[in-house]
Amino acid sequence: MNDIKKLTDSLNRKENLTKEEIKTSIDILVSDQVACSDKENFLTAFAHKGETVSEISSFIYYFLKLSKDPELSDISKRAIDLCGTGGDKAGSFNISTFVSFILAAAGIPVIKHGNRSISSKCGSADLLESIGIPIEVEKIKRQEGLKVLNYAFLFAPAFHPSFKNIAPVRKKLAQKGIISIFNILGPMINPARPSYQLLGVYSDNLVSNVSESLNESGKKGGFVIHGRIDGHPSIKGIDELSSCGENIVQGFGQNSSTKKASWTVEKFGCKPSPIKDIEGGDLSRNIQIMKLLLNGSAPTGLTDSIQMNASLAFLTVGRTKNLEEGMELAKKLLSDGTVKAWLNKVTTFFK
Repeated sequence: MNDIKKLTDSLNRKENLTKEEIKTSIDILVSDQVACSDKENFLTAFAHKGETVSEISSFIYYFLKLSKDPELSDISKRAIDLCGTGGDKAGSFNISTFVSFILAAAGIPVIKHGNRSISSKCGSADLLESIGIPIEVEKIKRQEGLKVLNYAFLFAPAFHPSFKNIAPVRKKLAQKGIISIFNILGPMINPARPSYQLLGVYSDNLVSNVSESLNESGKKGGFVIHGRIDGHPSIKGIDELSSCGENIVQGFGQNSSTKKASWTVEKFGCKPSPIKDIEGGDLSRNIQIMKLLLNGSAPTGLTDSIQMNASLAFLTVGRTKNLEEGMELAKKLLSDGTVKAWLNKVTTFFK
């Protein structure tokens, strides 16, 4: 297709793409009739130009149109997704996945969209499978699970078949260390379209663009977050809130009044902790860590980081009025056995 070369030339001239041009480019990217090298040149030029808020919003819009409907719309209007872009190379525990358990245990519908491990040793799907949540279930079981457990997991490859012809070029770009729009797009195209979202990004520079893109896409409310890491030679930040440094936060939708700001650990009533506290590992190590969290013997920094993320999620959906209330609620749900009981219920439900 000559169109992809014309679009690539436009990007090399640093020209922004129109909504129609984005649609054309997506048709090209998902096609099996276009050379991988042409797709690679296009995405490389796009990355070098830098994606605008309008361009990201258009990508979200068109990829959601191409996705399969999980048929959860009756609950999605009050549901939340909690996820991160990955790519921070910090090797931290699956914080957002564990926080999603706390939210569901509190009675808040969670529709989580994720994949197997790509940039980490243990992805959200890997951890979910280990506690008995199948990554692919029939529609009726998925709908029932959301009603009974307040939880549904949507395995990204099953709901985005159009990504099949993009995977090879993504792999090539990753090998070259090129960060494309697909490094940030995954968490923004949950096919169930839950109204609320807490989304972690791997770079401080992404916070505003991602937040404004989600705002344009029509999300009811939420926050984009990035955790800075103090004093580490190679890891500068993570795609979660953490007690290991200041946190960058920006709201969207009904939370748009929260402009991009730096929040200290003390704002959550916590003390700074070393990054070692939030370290994860492979699946078996992360299962061990999860057990420590449930019995109250996990490192303080990890427990604090979990509660910080849960606190902001509770605030997002209106369950609490402030961060302090959210911290207390998260602490109670962990300490009184509510989360542990929910996990046991999950295991029974999917047997």
